[in-house]
Formats: sequence, C-alpha cells, structure tokens
Amino acid sequence: MKKIAILLFALVVLGGCSPAGPATTGVSATPAALASATPAASAPDREAALAHLRKAAAALEAKNYEEAAAYFKLPEGASPDVVAKELAKLTEKQEISSAGVEKLAKDAKWGTLQEVFGDKGTRWTERAKVPPDQCYALSKSPAEVGLFWDGSKFLIFRLDDVGKL
Repeated sequence: MKKIAILLFALVVLGGCSPAGPATTGVSATPAALASATPAASAPDREAALAHLRKAAAALEAKNYEEAAAYFKLPEGASPDVVAKELAKLTEKQEISSAGVEKLAKDAKWGTLQEVFGDKGTRWTERAKVPPDQCYALSKSPAEVGLFWDGSKFLIFRLDDVGKL
C-alpha cells in the first residue's frame, strides 16, 4: 500500500517531471504552515498565482517541507514522510527555484489551464483529481505550472522545469 501511495504521489506531483499535492487531502500541515499559505484572494489571478509559487519555492529552498506541503495538491492519504521526501526532490531536479519563478513572472503565458495547455492540461487534472474548470496555468518553455483554485487559494498540482529557466 505504501508503494502505491508513493507511486501515486510521483505520478501526480512529478507527473512526468511535474509535481502535485495539497495539504487538504490526507496529509496534514500544522496550522502555522497552513496560515502561511498564500492568503485568500477574491478571485484567481496571475499575481496571486505568482505569489503562491514564490512562497512555495522559498519553503522548498529552505527545506521546510511541512510548510511547502501547504502549497501543493497532495495525494489522498500520503504520509508526511513520503510527502517530505518527494517535495525535497523538486529542488534537486530543478522543478522549481526562486530564480525560475521570477523568470515566469516576467513573461509567462497565464490563463485557464484549458487556454494554456488544452487537452494536455485536462489529462493532468484527471491524475490530480481536480476539476479542470477550476484550474489555471503558467507556461514559459520548458516550464509548466498547473494550479487548482479551491475557491480561496491556489494549490499546485503540476510543476515542471521552472528551476531550469
């Protein structure tokens, strides 16, 4: 069962070289970590998405995986140990970096997931188990970011090559 959870996490989070994961599934972050997640915005927008990515990158670079977990759409029932191990890989594999997020901020394409990635994005939402109509994206080749809007905040469910920009 543990291997299945790890595999699911890898498929969703690293999905080919992408990440996923929330703190709302089975993994619990401390109230402090949840409070540090991007504050609720009135509506999903590019600046809120970038702020969320900046905070996620900072937490990952600081190796604060408990806080970082609050920024991701995590697989149901994933243990905190597995989550921390998988999140640690994101910076190692250059899936995210603060410098990469700043490059995205300069000129990445922003829009709904469908607008930015089309059917490819829809497949990502199926793996992450999030509704496609509540998802947004940033793209600047080769980087890809998929974000689920839960009604008050973003959760990252796809993260690929942002640290390679």
